[in-house]
Amino acid sequence: MKREHLYFIGAVVAAFLLLIAGAWTSPTFAEEQSYIEAIVMLGALLFVFSVVVVVAAMGFHSFALFMALFLAMAVSLYGVEAGVMVVVMTYLVWGLVFAIQLLLYHNGVESAVRWFRERYTFRAFSREYKVFYPMIWGFWFLFEYIPHRFTGESIARFDPRDLYERMRSELRP
Repeated sequence: MKREHLYFIGAVVAAFLLLIAGAWTSPTFAEEQSYIEAIVMLGALLFVFSVVVVVAAMGFHSFALFMALFLAMAVSLYGVEAGVMVVVMTYLVWGLVFAIQLLLYHNGVESAVRWFRERYTFRAFSREYKVFYPMIWGFWFLFEYIPHRFTGESIARFDPRDLYERMRSELRP
């Protein structure tokens, strides 16, 4: 681990320990509550920061800034639970869009092919493919497999690795 990372982790742990020590030794209930609120706020800010770092590390640099602003607003207005909900809902909504477009591409819909060509390089597609891989299977199950079980219609073979390789030849590097 790099030295900068260790300094950062040490500073965060030290801040939490100082706030906990302050809450522990507070002479009044009001001071103790103030320290507890500070601990919660530090945890919320650390949560926002960690989500932004993870999103940026996955390669979504421009999205990370917007996600940070939106998360900070949600956490400051409604608390950490709202921040977690924002992250989950963002994943589900964008995963829905990506998975549906990929299933349309799988079925040869020309607008889906055009959608991927206009918006993605292969590198960007590869990142999102890996992030939303569970969503791809989930929506295939909901939109292809379940209707097949009820109606008895034939079902096309689904192989996400084949889609990945087709996209490698379809998209620019």
